[in-house]
Amino acid sequence: MLKNRVHRRRLSSSIAWSIASILAMLAGCAVVPTHDTGQLLASVPSDALASAERLAAQGQADAAVAAYLQLAENAVPPAREQLRLQAARTALSTGNTQTAQQTIAQIERTGLTPGQREQMLLLEADLALLDGRPHDAIARLQAMQPRALPTDLKIQRLGTLAAAQRLAQQPVAAADSLIALDRLLGDESARLLNQVSLLSTLSALSADELEHLARTGRGPIRGWAELAQLARTAGADPVEFEQRFRAQSAARLARPGLARAYVEMLSGGYAAGDRVAVLLPSSGRFAGAANAIKEGIEAASRADRTGQRPRLEFIDSSDAARVRALYSEAISGGATQVIGPLQKVSVDALADGPALAVPTLALNQTTSDRQPPKNLFQFALSPENEAADAATKAAAMDLKHAAILYPEGPWGERLAHAFRDQWRRLGGTVTAQIRYDPTASTHPNAIAELLDTANTEIVFLVATNELAHKLFPQIRLASSQITVISTSHVYSGVFDAGQDQALAGLYFVDVPWMLDDSAEDTLSRRRLNGDSFTVADPLARLSAMGIDAYRIAPRLPALAQSAGSYYPGQTGGLSLDALGRVQRQLALGRFSTSGVSAVSAAAH
Repeated sequence: MLKNRVHRRRLSSSIAWSIASILAMLAGCAVVPTHDTGQLLASVPSDALASAERLAAQGQADAAVAAYLQLAENAVPPAREQLRLQAARTALSTGNTQTAQQTIAQIERTGLTPGQREQMLLLEADLALLDGRPHDAIARLQAMQPRALPTDLKIQRLGTLAAAQRLAQQPVAAADSLIALDRLLGDESARLLNQVSLLSTLSALSADELEHLARTGRGPIRGWAELAQLARTAGADPVEFEQRFRAQSAARLARPGLARAYVEMLSGGYAAGDRVAVLLPSSGRFAGAANAIKEGIEAASRADRTGQRPRLEFIDSSDAARVRALYSEAISGGATQVIGPLQKVSVDALADGPALAVPTLALNQTTSDRQPPKNLFQFALSPENEAADAATKAAAMDLKHAAILYPEGPWGERLAHAFRDQWRRLGGTVTAQIRYDPTASTHPNAIAELLDTANTEIVFLVATNELAHKLFPQIRLASSQITVISTSHVYSGVFDAGQDQALAGLYFVDVPWMLDDSAEDTLSRRRLNGDSFTVADPLARLSAMGIDAYRIAPRLPALAQSAGSYYPGQTGGLSLDALGRVQRQLALGRFSTSGVSAVSAAAH
C-alpha cells in the first residue's frame, strides 16, 4: 500500500479516503524507499539513528536533517551517502529545495550502490518538479532501470513520472504511466485513487483530442478515453452520471465506486463545520472584478453536492489598509480557510507579516520572490503565467526557433521576458525580439525586422484583441507559413464573425472554461452565464477563478505537500510552485474562419 504523508480529512461518511489522498496520488505519493536501508545503515549507532527518524516522523524536518547530516559526518560509504539521501529527502518533504540541493551536492555519486543510484535519480526528479522543471524530472526518471527495481520503487517512479508528464503538458503520456501504475497497485483504495487521477489527467484533453483517442487509441487507453469523454459531464447530474458510467462497456476497467469518487474529487472538498471567510472589496476600482469572483464562488458552493458545504462569510475589504485587522477578525470568528484579499497592496501586507493562522488563498500575487509566511498561497490570472505557458505549448509543437513581438511599455516587457525565460529553459532559441509602437496603425518595419531571420518558426505575439487585428494580418502577409501564438488577451470571449475571421490561424492560450462551449456542466460558461454567454465580458474569466478558488482552498495543504500535485480546475491544470503561487496549465485555442476552438499542440 502506498504511504501517504498528507493529513487525511474525511470527505463524507461513505468515503473512507480524503481529497488530500487523491491529490497526493496525483502527485505520485513520495515514498522513502526502505528495501535495503537497514543493511546500508547497519554500522550507524542505532539510538542516534532512531532519534533522527523520530524527528522526521514528528514533522521536525530541520532538526531531522541536521541529525542525519551529523551522523553522516562520522559514517563511511555507503552508510554516509544513505544518510545524506535521507536528509535530502526529509528536506524536500517540506518543500525546502535549497537544503535538499545543498545536501545532494555533498553526495559522492561514484560510491553509490545500484539501489542508492535509483534513489538519487528519484530524489532529483522530485526536486526538479518542485523547481518547476518537469522535463528535467522526466529525464532523471528515464535514466532509471525500472525492470531491476523492487515493486515499491516501480510504483513511486511511475507516480512521479505521471506527475512530471502532466506538468510538462503530456497528458496522454501521463495517462499511459498511470495505466502501468494501475497494474502494480495491489491495494484497492490505492487503485481507485489512481484511476481518479487517470480520469482527471485525460480531462485535460480537448473534446476533439478525446474523441480521436477513443477511436484510434490502442490498448486500455482507448477505453479510458471513452470514460473520460463521459466524465466531462460529471458535474451536470452526479446520479445520472453514475448510471451512464456503469452502462459503458469500458466501465469494466474501473474499480467499484470510481464514478462517485470522481464526482467527489470535483466537489468542494471541505470538512464538516468548515467556515470560509472571503475578503473582497465591495467598492472602488476592484469592485467589478470582486463581484465576478464572488459569483464564481457562490456558484461553486451551490454546485457542491457533498452535503458538507462550508459556511461562506463575505467581508468587505475595500479599505486595503485594514486587511490585517479584517483577517484577525475572520480568524476570531472561526474561519478555517480564508479566500482573498484581492488588492495587491493587501496581499503584500499579509506577505510581509508573520505566519497566518489558517490556509489563505490570496487572489493576487506579491511582486516579491521571498518565501511567503506559512499558510499564504497566491492565485492570480497572471499574464506572465500565460506567456510562459504559450512557450510550453510552442515547444510541444516541436518548434525550436521563436521570435518575440511585443508592445513598448512594462506590460509588453513582462510578457516577453516570461516567454523568453521559459522558451530558453525548454531548449528553444530566440531569433529576434522586436518592440512595436501600440499607437501606430501599421508596423511594416517591426515585422520586416522580426522575420528577417530565416530559421524563425514561430512568433510570440504580445497584443490585445484590437492590436492583434492590426498585427496578425501583417505577419501573415509577410509569411503565410510561420506559426503565431499569443495569450488570452487576443480573445474577447465571443467570436465576431465580421472581424475575427482576420485572425484565422492564430493560436492563443486561455482558461479551459472559455473554450469549452459544448460543456453542459452546471458550472460551465454556457450554463453559468446564461443569456450573456454570447456577450463579450472582460471579467468573465474571473468567474472561473472564483469557482477554482472555492474548490482549491481546502486542498492547499495537500497541493503543497507533494512535488507535482495537480488539480483539474476551470482556469487550467492547477499546481503550486515553491513559493505557494498557483501555476496554471492552460488550454490551447485557435481562431478559424468559423470560430474559436480548443486544439492540441501535438497535432500542429
